[in-house]
Amino acid sequence: MPRADRSARPTGSTGSTDLSAVADLLWRADPAHPERAEETRPRLGVRLIVNTAVAVADAEGLDALSMQRVASELGCSAMALYRHIPGKDQLVAAMTDAATGRPPTPPPPSPGSPATPWRTEVEAWVEALWNLYLGHPWMLRAPTLSAPVGPNELAWFEALLSPLHRSGLDRRELIPVATFVSSAVRDLARVATELDPAGAAAYGEVLARRLDPARFPTLYSLAGEEGLDEAEDGDVTPIVRHGMEFLLDGIEARITS
Repeated sequence: MPRADRSARPTGSTGSTDLSAVADLLWRADPAHPERAEETRPRLGVRLIVNTAVAVADAEGLDALSMQRVASELGCSAMALYRHIPGKDQLVAAMTDAATGRPPTPPPPSPGSPATPWRTEVEAWVEALWNLYLGHPWMLRAPTLSAPVGPNELAWFEALLSPLHRSGLDRRELIPVATFVSSAVRDLARVATELDPAGAAAYGEVLARRLDPARFPTLYSLAGEEGLDEAEDGDVTPIVRHGMEFLLDGIEARITS
């Protein structure tokens, strides 16, 4: 579930979100949905609009996106888009689900071989989500409309819940753990895409001049350790891997105990 934290309302929005309308739009954008061709403009539909908007955001970021810009790319008026999509917030929600695509699936086991271990499956899910965000950084800045209701985001959530369920976690723990995992990956990906390489390179030097051993004894003792080295080179990937390793170790220990 790439966008686990859905509590915030998009900037500039007023009133409550019509979740049913948003869900309907997201499912109409799904390639599996038999979208009805419009009589007056058979080429213009939800999927075409959404795919065009994704291309704009991939190339120029979310700030460059507007209904007028998408209409210009399609060679039509902005009003023509509103026949299919109510506004920009709903368009971005549909773009996010479309760009998310299908989740990774473990290869089917060969005859006589065991299925993919649950932990391996979770690690593959985390890596796939990480790469997804790095490939579409605008997704990390997309506003939040609701809990996930789109076909692709729900498929990703299911793909994470399934191995966690097989791990032996209590049913009541599945959604909180899955939400924590997806939220951690999302936030660290945001840091990775926003981090200034020049600032990261100077981090150790700047920190060394300000670390008072009396005020920051633990941090002072860690100066030069691997964790701070990672912060200095700006690579957040090891933090994701180490964090997930600790979390999955904790799940295994909890189940064993």
